[in-house]
Order: sequence, then C-alpha cells, then structure tokens
Amino acid sequence: MTFPDAPLRSKAHRPAAEGASSALQWPIAPETVRLEPSQIHLWAAGLNELVDLAPELGALLPLAEQSRAEKFRSMEDRLRFVIRHGLLRQILSHYLDQLPRAIEFQHGAFGKPEVRCEDVGTRIFSNTSHSAEIAVCAITTACPIGVDVERLSDIPEIEAIARRFFLPRETQTMMALPPDSRLQGFYNCWTRKEAVMKATGEGIAECLSKVEVTLAPEESEIGGLTKNGNCSPFLLPRATSAALHIEIQH
Repeated sequence: MTFPDAPLRSKAHRPAAEGASSALQWPIAPETVRLEPSQIHLWAAGLNELVDLAPELGALLPLAEQSRAEKFRSMEDRLRFVIRHGLLRQILSHYLDQLPRAIEFQHGAFGKPEVRCEDVGTRIFSNTSHSAEIAVCAITTACPIGVDVERLSDIPEIEAIARRFFLPRETQTMMALPPDSRLQGFYNCWTRKEAVMKATGEGIAECLSKVEVTLAPEESEIGGLTKNGNCSPFLLPRATSAALHIEIQH
C-alpha cells in the first residue's frame, strides 16, 4: 500500500522516493495520517503484491462482503475483491477512528456508495477504482470526489467507439493525435469523464456524452454537465490512465 505524503492538488505529482513501491513508484504509507480540511489523500495499491495479506484483510469484511467475495468463480478475482475492500476499510479506519469491520456504507444520490456518518461535521468523502492489479482510493472531507483508473488495452474500433461515447470535439482531438498516441488519448478522455461522473454520482452511461474533457496528459479542463469542479490526471505505472475529480459545493 502506498501513499503520497503531500495532498494531490491539481496537476501535482510527488516523485518516487527511496523505499517506494517497485510497482507503483510511490512512497510507502506513513504510520499515521492527518487529513486537513482542504486536503485530498490519494492511496494506491498493487494488488498482486498483497496476496499474502488476503486472509488478514478478509477478516476485516462484514459477512455481507465476505458472501459477495465467495460468488466470484475466479480465485484471482475473489482475492482482488477481498484485498480491495479490506484495504478500503483499513484506510477509512485511520480517518474515522472506527474498527474497519464496523464502518458502514449507504447509498447517496443516484445510488453512489457513501460512508455512513451520523455527525455531519465528521462527514468524509471517498471514492475507489481498480483495473487489473492496480487499485486507487481518494479521501477528503472537503467535497464529493471521483477517481478512475484504467489499464490500457488495444481497442480495434477505437474511432467508432469514440464517436459513440465522446463529444465531436473530443473525437476530433483524439484522431488528430499521432496513431501511436490515440490509445492513450482515448483512455485519458474516458478516465476523466468517469472520474467526473463518479464525483457527481450520475451514471456514466447516461452522461458520458454530456461532459467535455481534454485528452492531453498536461491538460485538465472540463465543461458541459458540471462546471463546479477540477479534474486532474495523476501518474501511475506505464500503460495506465488515471484521473481525479473534485466536485466543489457552493
């Protein structure tokens, strides 16, 4: 489990430090964490590196989540589910001062999962994403947040799919990229849109074409459905695209 000891802000990325995870190249998590009101903490994990901890993390899950894990036919998928959900509870316990297994979740607007907090003053916003062996989790007390990560894989009909789900200008921008950059551009667009949708809680299927985002790694502007937030890419291993969106409330 790895953790950048400075909050992720806009396009900032903390470089690898001595002792960083070989898979993620992020610093190892500190023993204790403190979340300031204006901060975002971004956690990432290489799931393949944590397989030996699956029994310990599985013990943190309530019976309902353990039952969900048992429904996976693939052992790999089952282990990754257990690791992801156990890590989320372990991470949240640092901020909520609760036992991991005692943390409860509820569904907010549009069915988005939320941490149940009886005291509004202690409300915490979180969001998770995973793709293959990479998992990420964003935590803040400031406002709703969304995060998405995708492992890149070839898309044979990339232009047709882009025209179906992206706005015309996004597709034009992607197709204007050099051929060997279009796949990265596609995933940059997709992860940024999904991060926005996960922050607002609205469904990606219904709203994918209503949010306009940029495709270049150094750009992070958004428009369309939401104009109250900031969407920023962040760095993970090669062949991965990732984005974080905060939805500022007025």
